[in-house]
Amino acid sequence: MRWSAWLCVPMILAVLVLDVTRVDAEDSIDFNRDVKPILAQHCWKCHGGVRREGGLSLLFRDEALKPNKQGDVAIVAGKPDDSELMYRLTVDDEEERMPPKGKGLTKKQVETFRRWIADGASYQDHWSRVKIVHSALPEVQNKSWPKSDLDYFVLAKIEASGLKPSPQASRYELIRRLSLDLTGLPPAPREVEAFVTDKSPKAYENLVDRLLASPAYGERWARLWLDMARYADTQGYEKDRKRVIWRYRDWVIDAFNRDLPFDQFTIEQIAGDLLPNPTTDQLVATAFHRNTMTNTEGGTDDEEFRVAAIMDRITTTWQVWMGTTFNCVQCHNHPYDPFELTDYYSFFAFLNQTQDNDQPNESPTIPSPSSEQQQRIAELNKQIQQAKGDLESERPRLVAAQTKWEQGLRQSAGQWEVLDPLKFESKNGATLKKLKDKSILASGKRPDKDVYTVTVRTKLTGMTAFRIEALPDRSLPKKGQGRAGNGNFVVTEFRVSASGPVSFARATATFEQTIANKGNPFKRWAAAAAIDNNAKGEKWGWAVLPHVTTAQTAVFETAANVRPKSNGTLVFTIEQNHGGGNHTLGRFRLSATTAPRPVAALPANIAKIIATDPARRNQKQKSELASYYLSITPGAQSVPDRIVQLDKQLKAIKPPTTPIMRELPAGKQRTTHVFVRGSFMSKGQEVSPGLPSWMPPLPKGAPANRLGLAKWLVDPSNTLTSRVQANRYWENFFGRGLVSTAEDFGRLGEPPSHPKLLDWLAVQFMNDGWSMKKFCKLLVMSATYRQSSNAHPELLKRDPNNLLLTRGPRFRLSAEAVRDQALAVSGLLSRKMYGPSVMPPQPVGVWQIVYSGDKWATSKGEDKYRRGLYTFWRRTAPYPSMMAFDATSREFCVVRRIRTNTPLAALVTLNDPVYIEAAQALARRVTKEGDKEARKRAALAFELCMIRKPKAEELDRIIKLYKGELAHYRQNVDAAKKIAGYNTGTANGAEPAELAAWTVVGNVIMNLDEFLTKG
Repeated sequence: MRWSAWLCVPMILAVLVLDVTRVDAEDSIDFNRDVKPILAQHCWKCHGGVRREGGLSLLFRDEALKPNKQGDVAIVAGKPDDSELMYRLTVDDEEERMPPKGKGLTKKQVETFRRWIADGASYQDHWSRVKIVHSALPEVQNKSWPKSDLDYFVLAKIEASGLKPSPQASRYELIRRLSLDLTGLPPAPREVEAFVTDKSPKAYENLVDRLLASPAYGERWARLWLDMARYADTQGYEKDRKRVIWRYRDWVIDAFNRDLPFDQFTIEQIAGDLLPNPTTDQLVATAFHRNTMTNTEGGTDDEEFRVAAIMDRITTTWQVWMGTTFNCVQCHNHPYDPFELTDYYSFFAFLNQTQDNDQPNESPTIPSPSSEQQQRIAELNKQIQQAKGDLESERPRLVAAQTKWEQGLRQSAGQWEVLDPLKFESKNGATLKKLKDKSILASGKRPDKDVYTVTVRTKLTGMTAFRIEALPDRSLPKKGQGRAGNGNFVVTEFRVSASGPVSFARATATFEQTIANKGNPFKRWAAAAAIDNNAKGEKWGWAVLPHVTTAQTAVFETAANVRPKSNGTLVFTIEQNHGGGNHTLGRFRLSATTAPRPVAALPANIAKIIATDPARRNQKQKSELASYYLSITPGAQSVPDRIVQLDKQLKAIKPPTTPIMRELPAGKQRTTHVFVRGSFMSKGQEVSPGLPSWMPPLPKGAPANRLGLAKWLVDPSNTLTSRVQANRYWENFFGRGLVSTAEDFGRLGEPPSHPKLLDWLAVQFMNDGWSMKKFCKLLVMSATYRQSSNAHPELLKRDPNNLLLTRGPRFRLSAEAVRDQALAVSGLLSRKMYGPSVMPPQPVGVWQIVYSGDKWATSKGEDKYRRGLYTFWRRTAPYPSMMAFDATSREFCVVRRIRTNTPLAALVTLNDPVYIEAAQALARRVTKEGDKEARKRAALAFELCMIRKPKAEELDRIIKLYKGELAHYRQNVDAAKKIAGYNTGTANGAEPAELAAWTVVGNVIMNLDEFLTKG
């Protein structure tokens, strides 16, 4: 019985379309070369992993050789005439012939199938699943051309095609190409001159080494990684709220700059938290997989979006490290590659044990100080430890001094002499009256400001301190001590004259006001503010609100012992300049003492402690008393104060918090199930962490968790990772990977154009310790890379896509590089590194945010001109000028940006404020740095942008443009000022029309194909 007619269903995924290689009679059949392309183009769309029309799958040999329920067999190995497949390919009846609906296979293709079946219908492993072999270098005819071992592989293929490599590019081309490739920035004029004139045989290598050592190297290569890491400054989905995760971006930059080996680079990002005693940086690295989107909309299911995040992590892991489309396995077996549904969920189990679960606060997070903050924190902690050591060594002396102080304090407790006023007056007309207790009471007129002068007589000599007692009185507002409506007062300056002006060492009080007034610091209300010798215009001083109804005391310790005048008199001046509400003393009393220093006003809690027996004090009381003593003792407080100040500085450092990966504790681990049809609500069989059966197992001793998974990714037995990374680097230098489908190393991906070279590079990468800088140097040191990108017609005809690598790379720069280059040549670019993302100018209205008040606030100063890498990235509204140059929204992992060419790109570079401002700055630069002669200025502008000297005809065209614009703007001065951003302070003596004309010239030059292209 025949199978029912097989139906073809249009493919959603792109299918590899290749003409079958000619197979002559004497040639042997190669499955990957001859048979697989026919299956991919004509058969797998209906008879693959998902669609198995008639129950037939031709994807794998064991499936293709199975009989159906009726016993019919599509392929009988060694017997094409008994094979149902051959019947269906050759039958005349269109209803039965395969492929249906349309032309059948050619006679050669049918014959290929016949011979293949006759030879045993063997299937070969896909090339990417075959063990990597470090091939021997092939023989070449032109042995003088290779500069690196990789050149032998390239040259052998070029020679086999009857072609020759292109000549080496000029030094001008090479330094521009290298600078853009390794740092993403053009070279400075002095760097160009130094390289072009360097006659050393190592000039090129020295240039490579210098660029690899540049901090800009890490910034350039981080951009590529951030696309894959789907790094953004927002959470995604509809609300798309801000996310603080820029420390991860900075970690990536730093990792590239310090050449963190790629295997360690991998392990720290996948499982840095599972390493023994992970550092803060290793925890920050795990934010790689916290870049997944978070849905904070009301009513959403956290578990649903937690699962979605894990699925995104699975897709990203396979794309980034293994170039494999693993995501489609979440619903069914892979349609083209040997992955089964259970493989997906076994892999899911590795990533299913992290604590994050789609929370708006991004938990778990950690404080993650920047490198500068880390250095400062380490420095402060070191200083604090040193100060604590100093304090410990000083402790015996301080304890003895404190004991002596307490004894003296008890002995002198009654030694305060209340001073009897002989004469007293108010400068501004208040009535002052002496009471029986020798205090002075103010009444009558209530001036806003006042100065009290009080003269007393005393027999004391060698006085060490004076005291004001602010006493409450029923006649005063609120029954307080002051004449303000709230019962308060402010003593702005306290002065004493004896045999001369008295100097004070310090001031203390039983209470000092701690209520801020209009943002002024609390210390402005302290007793110390009354002896700061700043009475003129000063309105701050000792105040006691809200304790206005209880007596409060301020003690002013003198700098030296005080003797009164010869007649025994002292003159006190109490200035009260606060104003605004009659803040003057209402009732007060003055005293003096000869008690030993330090003399201080004892706060109630300290007085209470001193009154207790020292032997019966608890630890808290001892600590409080010691702290107070240190605070008032000259010299003693220097070390503790230093500790306090250092601690304040330490606490003032506010590091950002970064979302990280963190494993659930053992008792809270989740079970993992297969999701039926990919739905998290339909759980099937339970599975454990595991890998596809055809792939190598976890390395020996590796745990079955994310750490084991990370080690497996970079284990030498893994046939994909090193190939994928080597190919990715090649693509970024040459514009096209050896495998052009960098995102798909599977059956539907393109095979490598140079398979032995790819494997040789993959092994070399691992043998060099996974060093990314060494690998970059390996590629750029090659003769292949150094070729001129100019292609003669014959090369374009025979190798239009440069698959044979017969010429140097030439392709448009990335969105970020286009912008950075414009800023660099104009002199605007800021080289500031790291830190929060910035907001350069963008069109008004791009951000239309319903759920928050977030606004695009254009950055000021140099932040406006930082590299594109640091631009704030909003997933639902990415920076528009970069999107015009094919940047990604970063909602999902993108391993390869597709280069397009639309009018939008030209509109951006001609009109966007960033590029207009760059053209204006370039105009100012050429008028400042260039000769006054227009032709020399034109040459300078051209050289700055193109990194080469212009040809005569090129200069002629620039001068023609300049003169035409100059004439136009001299007739339109207002327009000239506008287009030039004219400012007399930066015009360098140039007229508005001149700057405007050079602005137009700069704008045109920066829109030339040569400027926007790496060649």
